[in-house]
This record gives sequence, C-alpha cells and structure tokens, in this order.
Amino acid sequence: MKSSWFIVLAVILIAAALAAAGCSSGKSSSASAGNSGSAASSGGSSSAAGTASGSSCPAVTAATSWTGKWVSWGYSDPCFDARVHFYPPTTDNPDPWEETMAGVMDFPVTFTQTGCDITGSINVGPNGTMVAQPGCPITLTGKVDSTGAASGTWHAYCNIQMNTADQPTDSGVWSLNMEPGGSTFIGAFGGPAADTAKYKDAESCPSANSNWVGKRG
Repeated sequence: MKSSWFIVLAVILIAAALAAAGCSSGKSSSASAGNSGSAASSGGSSSAAGTASGSSCPAVTAATSWTGKWVSWGYSDPCFDARVHFYPPTTDNPDPWEETMAGVMDFPVTFTQTGCDITGSINVGPNGTMVAQPGCPITLTGKVDSTGAASGTWHAYCNIQMNTADQPTDSGVWSLNMEPGGSTFIGAFGGPAADTAKYKDAESCPSANSNWVGKRG
C-alpha cells in the first residue's frame, strides 16, 4: 500500500514539474516576441524620422524662399548672356541692369513656394519682351531641389516664338538658381525640352543657362 502512495506522489510531482516548465517557456517566448515587436516598432519610427529629416529641399527661410515678386528680363535666344545685367557699373555703362533691351521690357514674375513645390505667374508688361507679346499671361509650376534651385514647366496663353522651336509654342521648360543673398536669380527660359536640347547640340551656346535674370521687386 505504501509503495502505491509513493508511485502516485511521484507521478503528481513529475506532472507539476512539467507544467511549471511549460509555463516558464511560454512566458519566455511571449517576452521574446514582445521585445522583437518593440524593436521593429523602434526601427519603423527611426525610419520614419529619417524620411522626415531627409527633405529634398532646404529649409525655407526669408533669404532662400522663392515666394515674392521679382522684376525680370527674358530673352527668346537661350544663348543670350543676360549676366551682363549684374555687371558692376562703369562710366560707359552706369546702370547694367538697364543695359541693352532691359530698359524697354517688362517680364514680372511672382513665385509662391510651399515646401519643395513652386508655382508662378507672369503677366507680360505693355512693352512685351523678346519672349512674349504684351499682356500675355504665363503660368509656371515646378520643384525646388536640394540645392535650392528651382525648375519646371511653363504654359503661355498666347503663342511664343522661341529660337529653339521651328514653330510658335505655348509651353516649355525653365530653371533658375538664386544667388546666396536671396535677392537675384539667373537661369533659363526655353521652349520644349526636346527642342532646347537639339538647339544646344547644334549651336555653340556656352551661356545657355542665362537668358532669364531677375531681382526681387
């Protein structure tokens, strides 16, 4: 009889030990899964933060924002070197900004920058320009890149004869760089990208990025 009780007691102790071991293993697995989930969550948070901080355009400040009104001159020939408007004054040329045709042209542009997106509008003045006829409205859309340069496409509500196009066009591409002080820009205003590329290949055009210049109005 005593040996039977010993056998029963041994079976109970073994069962209890197995149950305890199973419970401990379950807790360990659960804790491990929880830690793994936390790590994944942390990794996701880190990735999201990296995306947020890795913006494709510089922080917008008063000096770097394109937002505002600009006085500008635009030329139909992408090879025109409009940088002459920013040359230092001389006795023969006391006001470089008004040099050549600039004094009789009116090509005012207003930009609005929101984050990396930029929109703009031009209402050609009463004298017209070498780019567009008087009163022609032009809209611009584009992006600001990591260097602060802006580029995109334009659409005119009139026909424009660009030197790069065989026929008048009402759309094209543009690109601008702002000087570090944020008060002037220089860049290109051209016809359709494919036409402009062909024109540059066919011509000796070292100043193809300077037929559009401006300064804050």
